[in-house]
Amino acid sequence: MTTSEKLTPWLTGLLLGILVLSIAGSSVFFALFQNRIYPGIKIDGIEMGGLTPTQARQLLTQKLSEPAVYQVTLVVDDIKLASSSAELGLYREYEQSLAQAYEIGRVGFPLKRLWILTKASFTPLELQTRLQYQEEVVIAFVSEFEKLVNLTGHDPQAKLKYSNSPASLIIDRGESGREVVFNDTVRLILAQVNDDQLIETRVASTSTVLNKEQIATAGERANKLMGKRVIFRAENIKLDLNDQKLISLLAFPEGFNQEIIISLLESWQDVVSRPAQDAKFKFDEKTLIVNEFIPHREGLELDQAQTAELLKNTLNNFIIENIDELPVGIHNQSNTELQLPVTTTQPEITLSNTNDLGINQRIGFGESEYDHSIVNRIYNVALTTSRISNTVIPPGEQFSFNKTLGEVSSRTGFRSAYIIKDGRTELGDGGGVCQVSTTVFRAVLDSGLQITRRLPHSYRVSYYELNAKPGIDATVYAGETDFRFINDTDQYILIHGETDSENLYMKIEIYGTSDGRTTEIKDHEVWGYISPPPPEYYTDPTLSPGVKKQIDWSVAGVKAKFTHVIKNAAGEITNEETYYSNYRPWAAKYLVGGGG
Repeated sequence: MTTSEKLTPWLTGLLLGILVLSIAGSSVFFALFQNRIYPGIKIDGIEMGGLTPTQARQLLTQKLSEPAVYQVTLVVDDIKLASSSAELGLYREYEQSLAQAYEIGRVGFPLKRLWILTKASFTPLELQTRLQYQEEVVIAFVSEFEKLVNLTGHDPQAKLKYSNSPASLIIDRGESGREVVFNDTVRLILAQVNDDQLIETRVASTSTVLNKEQIATAGERANKLMGKRVIFRAENIKLDLNDQKLISLLAFPEGFNQEIIISLLESWQDVVSRPAQDAKFKFDEKTLIVNEFIPHREGLELDQAQTAELLKNTLNNFIIENIDELPVGIHNQSNTELQLPVTTTQPEITLSNTNDLGINQRIGFGESEYDHSIVNRIYNVALTTSRISNTVIPPGEQFSFNKTLGEVSSRTGFRSAYIIKDGRTELGDGGGVCQVSTTVFRAVLDSGLQITRRLPHSYRVSYYELNAKPGIDATVYAGETDFRFINDTDQYILIHGETDSENLYMKIEIYGTSDGRTTEIKDHEVWGYISPPPPEYYTDPTLSPGVKKQIDWSVAGVKAKFTHVIKNAAGEITNEETYYSNYRPWAAKYLVGGGG
């Protein structure tokens, strides 16, 4: 056996012995400093070794001096606000350093921990406390500075006081506003804790102000929307934006006001969204008198993102188009109808489940508006609609508006409202009945049913042109001044009407079975303009003296015509008829208080 071979077991035993002693010694060492900071660790030069965290905290409190007092000043232009560090709650934060000191030698593998502590015995580990403000006090300080700096401004906007009136367009150039960049300012103060500080505070502009050239461009953009009207539809829902509302959606110098559009769509969500509605149809099979009729409706949910995109694209199309000049004396009104983006759910019970008359689906739709109507006229519109609504018409039979409605007088519940009689506006029973006959006429045109009698008014009635061109109206009165049509389908049909007396809107729906026919109104023309006569005034004893109330609006006399085309399911023209109207000029009408 060689010398080397003799020494190997001895050396191995020695090393193992040293290792065992080291491990045993380290175990004793770690046990000795259980719950205490290990030696060789200092905070701000103060030895922490051998102390519990509580003892270390007490020692730091005794040894460390109070922070020096200095001044922090916020500046924007010539506005300054100062505060002392003491007022900002400056304090020495050592909890983080204490936690770090206690963790040294306790994190990681045992040998690594032992190595760190061995090094610390030769070269102490130095940790530092830090000065810190109380964040809530700094926030309050910046809030006070905001009151001195922030200026309330507003973005430029266009306002149209009167619809379709360029002279009433106002371009507000905007007012400059600013505000402190709050969070950045708070972070800057908290990060810079040292001697006296002068902090140039950042501010942000909160509004745009147009220059002379931009004001001119804004006027041009707004004028492109003058007289425009956008109507969104979803089944029997109608959402209307006239030129005043459209212009309010513009942002300047370019784009659209996203905040206003979002607010608009949120309000529409409440109107559009609805659950699916099951149909109900109860009637006497012998008399065909309807006791209850509720058409089925799809459930709807507005797609706000798609609607916003569609609206902005439509406005952009208006703005890039040239303005067409129309003759003086008729509303320069351009209607654009769009399908409202919605998601749908289906009802469980449809009309086809409720009857075998063939009243299964809507085959015709008409609508009208009657803004500015007096109270009694609004009442009569609702009463007339209820009297003709849910009328069932067998195949081949003729519907007479006058016959269906019956006597129009105070004896039958109608109120006194203004009617056109002998070329004058005067009080008479049933004012507002023609609002319904006109709406029925429009629904029958849409359905393609055979019209057998229609007479236009002698004068243009402003209500009927709120959402339609001149000439699409039908007057009725006792006798032969009637509106009639024939159910020329093979199934029964039903007329259903609804009124909205708050929003002054009504609709007529015709239900039956579609045979595939389609309709079109084309070649609408208006000519022969005659200026309206001077305003007319009528005494109304219900108004206070000196009070003036407009009840009708002046319109020019015109001639109008349109052609109504009906095609069958194969696309072949089955009927083509031109409707003519000759309207005399009409004066504005005012009610004035008694003795006025």
